[in-house]
Amino acid sequence: MARTQRRRTATVPSASGEQPADSARRVRENLPRPAATPVSSGIARPEQRKSRNPFGFLKRIQPRFVGDIIAELRKVTWPTFSETRYLTIVVAIVSLVMALFLGALDLGFGWVIERIFF
Repeated sequence: MARTQRRRTATVPSASGEQPADSARRVRENLPRPAATPVSSGIARPEQRKSRNPFGFLKRIQPRFVGDIIAELRKVTWPTFSETRYLTIVVAIVSLVMALFLGALDLGFGWVIERIFF
């Protein structure tokens, strides 16, 4: 168990001798407090409300994912024009090769089915 240190009462030097520090606090407490704002009719009226936006609730519902999307898009390394052109040509060539392969496969299976069943 940890030992706690005892608090020592600080002394404030004065002309009549030393007094505890609490007397300095008492002096501050006895200072006059600012007057409260006067109420003319005795009834406190609430402040007038500002005109509210009828669609203000949308601000609370608005998801944060829009800001997250923008933050992520700033981190993206965008390709240069030459890289984009090269990759577009690669995709077009691969698509044509796959189309020719699947077309040939379809014709081959069609020919086999015709020979077997018809």
